[in-house]
Amino acid sequence: MDLPRPEELWNAEPPSSPDRDLLRRHQALQAISVVLIAAGIVLPVVAIATTPNLIPDSQDLGAVQRLLGPLLLVALGGLLLVVGLVLNAVRSLIVRAALPPERYRGPAVFVLLLMAVILGTILALGAGDTAVALFNGGALPVGGSLLLLTSTQIGLLVVTGALVVAPRALVGVRLVGRTGLGRSLLIGLGAAIPAWIGATLLGALAATVLQAIGLEEVAGPVDSFIKRGDPTVILLAFLLVAPVAEEIFFRGVVYNAWERERGTGVAVVGSALLFAAIHTSLFALVPIFALGVTLALLYRSTRSLAATIALHAGFNAISVAIALLERQGIITLPT
Repeated sequence: MDLPRPEELWNAEPPSSPDRDLLRRHQALQAISVVLIAAGIVLPVVAIATTPNLIPDSQDLGAVQRLLGPLLLVALGGLLLVVGLVLNAVRSLIVRAALPPERYRGPAVFVLLLMAVILGTILALGAGDTAVALFNGGALPVGGSLLLLTSTQIGLLVVTGALVVAPRALVGVRLVGRTGLGRSLLIGLGAAIPAWIGATLLGALAATVLQAIGLEEVAGPVDSFIKRGDPTVILLAFLLVAPVAEEIFFRGVVYNAWERERGTGVAVVGSALLFAAIHTSLFALVPIFALGVTLALLYRSTRSLAATIALHAGFNAISVAIALLERQGIITLPT
C-alpha cells in the first residue's frame, strides 16, 4: 500500500466551486437557522454560568422553585438549537441538491455532528439509572450499559442515514472499495498493531508533557465502565458498534465531504481532528488524532470503509484486551 507524500496531500486541488448564486438561495432561512443555533447555545451557557447547583435536591422545594427559571431557559435553548439545526440541514439539502453528483450535496459536517451528539445525549437519558450506578458503584445492567456506551454512535448512524444516505448526498461512496472485502479486512487488521504502537507512544509522550505542566489525567466514565462493566457489552460497544458507526461518519461522510469540497489535505487533517475532538479527552487528543490521520490515509489509499473499520476494530481490540487482562489481574500495567 503506497501512502501519498505530504506535498501530494497539500497540493491536491479542491473541486472547482459551483455557481455562487446556486448556494446563496434561501439565505433568509439560513440566517434564521444561524440565529436559532446561536441562541440555542448561548441561553443554556448563560443559565448554567449564572446559576449555582443547577440540579436541585428534590426534597428542597425552595431550591426547585428558584431554579425553575434557569431550567426552563436551558430547555428553551435546547429546543431552539434543535429547530435551528433542522432548518439549516433542510436548507442545505434543498440548495445543494442541484449540484452535480460528484460534489457533496448534504448539510454541513458540523451540523451533522452536532445533531448526532444531541440525539445521542437524548438516547443516553434512557440509561440514566446506569449512569448513576456507574458513578456511585452500583450494579450495571446490560441493556442500560450498552445504550450508554453506544448512544453517540447510534446518533451518528441515524443522522448519516437520514441526511446523507437517504438523499444521496455522497454518490459513489461504498462500504467496500476497489480492494475487495477480504483484502480490505486483512489490510486493516494488519495495520492495527503498528497503529496501536505508534499511538500509544505518542500518547505516553503527550501525557508526559501535560503532566510536566501540572495537568493530571482523570479517569472518565468509559475507563470506569471497562473496569466494572459486562465484558460482552464492552466487546460489542468497542469492537463492533464504535468502529462501524465512527468510520461510516468520519471517513465515509466527513472525509469524502471535505475532500470533494476542500481538497485532500483538509479532508485528512479535518476528519482526524473531529474524530479526536469527539472523544473529549485532553490526554487522548494526540494519540486519537494520530489514529484519525492513519485511518484517513488508509481510506484514501483503499477507498474501502471495510479496511478502516477493520483497523479501528483491531486497534480497539488491543486496548480492550489489555484492559480486561489487567482487570483480571493477569497483567499489571505501569502507573
